Amino acid sequence: MPKTENRKFDLGITWNWEHDREFVYQINNACLQYGLRPYIIHHYNLSETIRSIKEKLLNFRIIFDRASDTDHRFSEVVNAAQEENTSFINHPDFVKKAIDKILFHIEIVKHGIPVPPTFIYYPTDSVDTLNFKLRQLGTPVVMKPADGIDGGGVGVLLNAQAIEDIIHWHNHHRNMVFLLQKQIFPQMLLKKPAWFRVFYCLGKTIPCWWDPATHIYEIIPKDKIKEYRLKKINALTREIAKLSKLGFFSTEITIDKKGKILVIDYINDQCDMRRKSVFYDGVPDEIVNEIVSIFISYIKKTSS
Repeated sequence: MPKTENRKFDLGITWNWEHDREFVYQINNACLQYGLRPYIIHHYNLSETIRSIKEKLLNFRIIFDRASDTDHRFSEVVNAAQEENTSFINHPDFVKKAIDKILFHIEIVKHGIPVPPTFIYYPTDSVDTLNFKLRQLGTPVVMKPADGIDGGGVGVLLNAQAIEDIIHWHNHHRNMVFLLQKQIFPQMLLKKPAWFRVFYCLGKTIPCWWDPATHIYEIIPKDKIKEYRLKKINALTREIAKLSKLGFFSTEITIDKKGKILVIDYINDQCDMRRKSVFYDGVPDEIVNEIVSIFISYIKKTSS
């Protein structure tokens, strides 16, 4: 029987969220347009893909993983690819460290990145210990689960005003470790809250206005970046990228009422890339297109 030829692809993309379809296929089609070889991994071909990788019938130069965080079956693709020394947009070892909010909080504070006053709240904390931490922070506070795997704000409590609020919330999330963070209220710029979601994509930073109440994005005019000191926001994002070693993520940064720039939500490694033209709270289409272009340029550059 003749030996089956090994199939090599420039990019493998795992995905399982229905709203990822347009983003994933936009990357796929752009790859084809530029003569690159993409390979989409979804539920329909997952088992076959895992078998082919293990049998060394299939390999990838780069993996863009959009699924293993919510479906452990896709982890087999990731693990098998690691054994073949495949490159990753976000390497799974780095993701694991970055989404642990406590470890990453300690890391960015150590490196001087400005964050709101924050304490760690352990399940073993006594009432007296919790009272002390709350007095130091002042109210209101935000509670954030230390394990950021679920994402999407799951387990987050805003506007906690008293120790009873914190204890009540913790009773509904037993054994979880939280960050207690002083709730920050932004100043207003151009009649908008000075709150930004910044995308980092393979060396490039793309800041957007982002309203924390409505989750509405807006593009920032280039002439306003210098006017409102937003270059500092880009610089902080690059520092986070350097510490996390991730190739693609977003971060939330605000300017408080005293004019201090603070990093609020450090790392979101699975960026929601739904389009604004389809979803009211989606990412502006121009930015989605720019991110896809950056991906293609990176894949082309690393193929040579």
